Amino acid sequence: MAILTPLSLADARRIGALYGLEIADVRGLLAGSVNSNFALALADGRGQVFLRVYEEQQLGAASREARMLEHLAAGGVATPQPLRRRDAASGSEGAAFVAEHAGKPVALFPWVAGASLCQARVTPDATRRVGAALARVHLVGASFEGANTSRFDLDSLDQRLRGLRSPAGAKSTAPAPAPALPPDVAAAVDELTGRLERIRAAAPRTPGPQTLIHGDLFRDNVLWEAGEISALLDFESASRGSAAFDLAVTMLAWCFGDDLDPDLVAALAAGYTAVRPLSTEERDRLFHESVIAALRFSITRITDFELRPKGSGVYKDFRRFLARQRTLERLGPEGLLALLGV
Repeated sequence: MAILTPLSLADARRIGALYGLEIADVRGLLAGSVNSNFALALADGRGQVFLRVYEEQQLGAASREARMLEHLAAGGVATPQPLRRRDAASGSEGAAFVAEHAGKPVALFPWVAGASLCQARVTPDATRRVGAALARVHLVGASFEGANTSRFDLDSLDQRLRGLRSPAGAKSTAPAPAPALPPDVAAAVDELTGRLERIRAAAPRTPGPQTLIHGDLFRDNVLWEAGEISALLDFESASRGSAAFDLAVTMLAWCFGDDLDPDLVAALAAGYTAVRPLSTEERDRLFHESVIAALRFSITRITDFELRPKGSGVYKDFRRFLARQRTLERLGPEGLLALLGV
């Protein structure tokens, strides 16, 4: 991720003062895929705090996310609780957490020590812990009021595909991709369009049970310290949604090297269900939600990464999620449930 909104030391000091902090230095962090992030060193060697500039969310949405994180942290979820402004009234809801920089919302968080795992270091013990942590998000988040609906439902994903086929914004449903797309990307857009239509045709008639979901619990959104989870990060995509979908996203993010690893998948499911057993309806929807999850990240990695100039920040290859989609189709519903052991 590039630093889309620069932050000078003077601006960092102005913002820090709102939270009762004296800032000594500011350092940009090339992490994440949406927002601009910074480490702010505190004066007198008192450590550092994390600052996020919300590049896509407006003040109301950023404030709602801050309230959500406070709710989750208070319920025992391992996520940093946003810092409160010293100049804000205690009853001012999410606005008590959020400042402004360059016309964009800003929030500060405690700095949490830890490192993310590369795929080679992911073990069954790690996925079991991740599964349990995700289940706690769903349990605690169920009582949070005010979460948005997902920005990545099938209609929204369809719109992204239409935009790729018709960059000028035409509402054409013609399958031919735009000539400007590289040939392999154009072929992928065709493939994903067909998959979306098949998923929509096979969708259950009614939406399943919903709770608060993370929506993006990839390896780089979990910090580890001494073999334990120190923090779940980046609730940018959190919304009301299907717990089965969230479990599927996490499975595809943590348990796939060249293929789905049976030991990692089984441990993830065991960790999750030990904390929050799946309902019969959630279990029955796992395959459907898994193919939606693979579709979602295949499409968004094209729109958010593949077509961005290379070298401008973090790059995530959509082809990895096309491979996951093909694996799911090979397994089928019963094969996936057997792999999960639920």
